[in-house]
Amino acid sequence: MQLKIAIKRGGEVKWRGEPDNGPVYYGGPPPETGEWKLDINQLEAYLCKALQDRSYGESIDTFLLGFEIAELDGWGPIFTKQRDRVSHLPKIRTLLSVGQLNWPDVKDLSEAEQFERFSAMLLQAIARAGAMKRKPRHFDAAAFAADVTLLLFAYPIDSAASPAV
Repeated sequence: MQLKIAIKRGGEVKWRGEPDNGPVYYGGPPPETGEWKLDINQLEAYLCKALQDRSYGESIDTFLLGFEIAELDGWGPIFTKQRDRVSHLPKIRTLLSVGQLNWPDVKDLSEAEQFERFSAMLLQAIARAGAMKRKPRHFDAAAFAADVTLLLFAYPIDSAASPAV
C-alpha cells in the first residue's frame, strides 16, 4: 500500500525554507503571516516506507490525500467545493480523499501542533473514505486507519520540521 500526498495551497501559505515573494492578494483581507513548518515530503516518505509491504485489500493500492491548505473561505469555490471529496479510481486502484486545513488556524502553531492538526485531518480523510456509500470492494479502511494512527503516533516529530533557512 502507498499513501501519497498531493498538496494544493493558497498563495498566502508560506512554507519554511521557501523565499518570501511578498504578499499575495486574492480579493479578501490582507494575507496572514505565519509559516508551515512540517515537512510533508518527509512525512509522506515515512508513511510510504512503513506501509509498502502491507495490503488492505485487492481493490486499492494507493491512498491519495488531497491536502489543501489556504485561507479557505477567502478563496471561495476554488477550495470550498472540494471540502468533502472522496473518489474511488478503480482503473488505477486509488482512493482519493481531500483533507483541508484553514491557514489562519494553523499558521502560528508550533511544528508539533501543526503535526497534530495534520494527523487529525489525515485520519478524518481516511474515515470519510471508509464511510463512502459506494465503497471499494475488498478494502479494509478500518485496518488502514488503525495502522496509520499507530504510524503517526510513532513518527519522530523532531525530524518532521522543514529545515530553517
